Amino acid sequence: MSRLGPQAKKLFEVDEKKKRGKSLEKKEKSKKYTFVLPVELMKKVKHRAVEEEKTISEWLKEVIEKHLSD
Repeated sequence: MSRLGPQAKKLFEVDEKKKRGKSLEKKEKSKKYTFVLPVELMKKVKHRAVEEEKTISEWLKEVIEKHLSD
């Protein structure tokens, strides 16, 4: 988000208390991975994550967990 201008940042403003609360709730171990995805697919993922007010990582985690639980 550091590359966004002031007007665009307003679109992504998050209540700091909510943000801190979220990070305290999710203290599970994580590991960073790199994936290669088609550009159009990644655009769809980003748009869906923004629509649901989640990070891409949060959104992907939920989708993968849901898929694996089926």
